[in-house]
Amino acid sequence: MPLSKCLRCEKLFDKASSPVCPGCQPDEDADFETVRDALDENPNMNAQQLSELSGVDLGCVTRMIDSGQIAKINLSDPVKCGRCGAPALSATKKLCQKCLDKLNQEVAAAQKGIKLDEKKGVQVGEYGTARQLFQDKRR
Repeated sequence: MPLSKCLRCEKLFDKASSPVCPGCQPDEDADFETVRDALDENPNMNAQQLSELSGVDLGCVTRMIDSGQIAKINLSDPVKCGRCGAPALSATKKLCQKCLDKLNQEVAAAQKGIKLDEKKGVQVGEYGTARQLFQDKRR
Protein backbone atom coordinates (compact mmCIF):
# COMPACT_ATOMS: atom_id res chain seq x y z
CA MET A 1 0.00 0.00 0.00
CA PRO A 2 2.15 2.94 -1.20
CA LEU A 3 1.08 6.18 0.40
CA SER A 4 1.52 9.40 -1.49
CA LYS A 5 0.63 13.05 -1.11
CA CYS A 6 -2.02 14.28 -3.53
CA LEU A 7 -0.52 16.83 -5.90
CA ARG A 8 -3.69 18.92 -5.76
CA CYS A 9 -4.92 18.95 -2.15
CA GLU A 10 -1.78 17.54 -0.46
CA LYS A 11 -3.70 14.91 1.52
CA LEU A 12 -2.23 11.43 1.96
CA PHE A 13 -3.88 8.67 -0.04
CA ASP A 14 -3.25 5.14 -1.25
CA LYS A 15 -1.51 5.70 -4.57
CA ALA A 16 -2.65 3.03 -6.97
CA SER A 17 -2.24 4.59 -10.40
CA SER A 18 -2.96 8.30 -10.29
CA PRO A 19 -0.84 11.10 -8.78
CA VAL A 20 -3.99 12.66 -7.31
CA CYS A 21 -6.41 11.34 -4.70
CA PRO A 22 -9.82 9.93 -5.68
CA GLY A 23 -11.50 13.13 -4.46
CA CYS A 24 -9.43 15.28 -6.84
CA GLN A 25 -9.57 12.88 -9.80
CA PRO A 26 -12.74 14.45 -11.30
CA ASP A 27 -11.04 17.87 -11.25
CA GLU A 28 -7.93 16.39 -12.85
CA ASP A 29 -10.05 14.80 -15.59
CA ALA A 30 -11.90 18.08 -16.19
CA ASP A 31 -8.55 19.90 -16.46
CA PHE A 32 -7.37 17.29 -18.96
CA GLU A 33 -10.44 17.88 -21.13
CA THR A 34 -9.90 21.66 -20.95
CA VAL A 35 -6.22 21.31 -21.89
CA ARG A 36 -7.02 18.88 -24.69
CA ASP A 37 -9.62 21.26 -26.16
CA ALA A 38 -7.19 24.19 -25.98
CA LEU A 39 -4.47 22.08 -27.58
CA ASP A 40 -6.81 21.02 -30.39
CA GLU A 41 -7.51 24.67 -31.20
CA ASN A 42 -3.83 25.75 -30.95
CA PRO A 43 -1.53 22.77 -31.52
CA ASN A 44 1.77 24.72 -31.59
CA MET A 45 1.68 26.04 -28.04
CA ASN A 46 4.22 25.43 -25.32
CA ALA A 47 3.24 24.38 -21.80
CA GLN A 48 3.29 27.90 -20.35
CA GLN A 49 1.07 29.28 -23.12
CA LEU A 50 -1.27 26.30 -22.84
CA SER A 51 -1.55 26.82 -19.10
CA GLU A 52 -2.38 30.50 -19.52
CA LEU A 53 -4.91 29.90 -22.31
CA SER A 54 -6.74 27.03 -20.62
CA GLY A 55 -6.58 28.41 -17.09
CA VAL A 56 -5.11 25.13 -15.83
CA ASP A 57 -2.15 25.21 -13.43
CA LEU A 58 1.25 24.75 -15.11
CA GLY A 59 2.05 21.91 -12.69
CA CYS A 60 -1.04 20.06 -13.88
CA VAL A 61 -0.03 20.55 -17.53
CA THR A 62 3.50 19.25 -16.84
CA ARG A 63 2.03 16.24 -14.99
CA MET A 64 -0.02 15.46 -18.08
CA ILE A 65 3.11 15.70 -20.23
CA ASP A 66 5.15 13.53 -17.86
CA SER A 67 2.43 10.86 -17.68
CA GLY A 68 2.12 10.78 -21.47
CA GLN A 69 -1.43 12.12 -21.67
CA ILE A 70 -0.16 15.01 -23.80
CA ALA A 71 2.61 14.20 -26.25
CA LYS A 72 2.51 16.90 -28.95
CA ILE A 73 3.77 19.79 -26.86
CA ASN A 74 7.04 21.42 -25.94
CA LEU A 75 7.41 22.06 -22.25
CA SER A 76 8.55 25.52 -23.18
CA ASP A 77 10.82 26.85 -25.88
CA PRO A 78 13.85 27.75 -23.78
CA VAL A 79 13.73 26.37 -20.25
CA LYS A 80 15.69 28.79 -18.08
CA CYS A 81 17.77 28.10 -15.00
CA GLY A 82 15.91 28.96 -11.81
CA ARG A 83 19.00 30.57 -10.29
CA CYS A 84 20.80 32.51 -12.99
CA GLY A 85 18.47 32.52 -16.03
CA ALA A 86 20.85 30.64 -18.35
CA PRO A 87 19.49 27.77 -20.47
CA ALA A 88 18.62 24.85 -18.19
CA LEU A 89 19.74 21.24 -18.59
CA SER A 90 16.19 19.95 -18.80
CA ALA A 91 12.64 20.94 -18.02
CA THR A 92 12.60 18.77 -14.92
CA LYS A 93 15.91 19.92 -13.40
CA LYS A 94 15.43 23.62 -14.22
CA LEU A 95 19.10 24.38 -13.49
CA CYS A 96 22.09 24.95 -15.73
CA GLN A 97 25.19 22.77 -15.26
CA LYS A 98 27.11 25.57 -13.52
CA CYS A 99 24.36 26.16 -10.94
CA LEU A 100 23.84 22.41 -10.48
CA ASP A 101 27.55 21.97 -9.69
CA LYS A 102 27.41 24.95 -7.33
CA LEU A 103 24.35 23.54 -5.56
CA ASN A 104 26.07 20.16 -5.18
CA GLN A 105 29.09 21.90 -3.60
CA GLU A 106 26.83 23.81 -1.20
CA VAL A 107 25.10 20.59 -0.16
CA ALA A 108 28.44 18.83 0.36
CA ALA A 109 29.71 21.75 2.47
CA ALA A 110 26.53 21.73 4.55
CA GLN A 111 26.87 17.98 5.11
CA LYS A 112 30.45 18.42 6.32
CA GLY A 113 29.25 21.04 8.79
CA ILE A 114 26.81 18.63 10.41
CA LYS A 115 28.35 16.95 13.43
CA LEU A 116 26.56 14.22 15.26
CA ASP A 117 26.97 13.85 18.99
CA GLU A 118 29.04 10.95 20.21
CA LYS A 119 27.14 7.91 21.33
CA LYS A 120 26.57 8.04 25.01
CA GLY A 121 26.46 5.01 27.21
CA VAL A 122 23.16 4.05 28.73
CA GLN A 123 23.00 5.44 32.24
CA VAL A 124 21.04 3.59 34.87
CA GLY A 125 20.48 5.92 37.75
CA GLU A 126 23.67 7.28 39.21
CA TYR A 127 25.52 3.96 39.45
CA GLY A 128 27.01 3.77 35.96
CA THR A 129 26.33 2.15 32.67
CA ALA A 130 24.07 -0.83 32.17
CA ARG A 131 27.02 -3.03 31.18
CA GLN A 132 28.78 -2.30 34.45
CA LEU A 133 25.66 -3.18 36.42
CA PHE A 134 25.29 -6.51 34.62
CA GLN A 135 28.95 -7.35 35.20
CA ASP A 136 28.68 -6.46 38.89
CA LYS A 137 25.62 -8.70 39.27
CA ARG A 138 27.40 -11.64 37.61
CA ARG A 139 30.17 -11.56 40.22
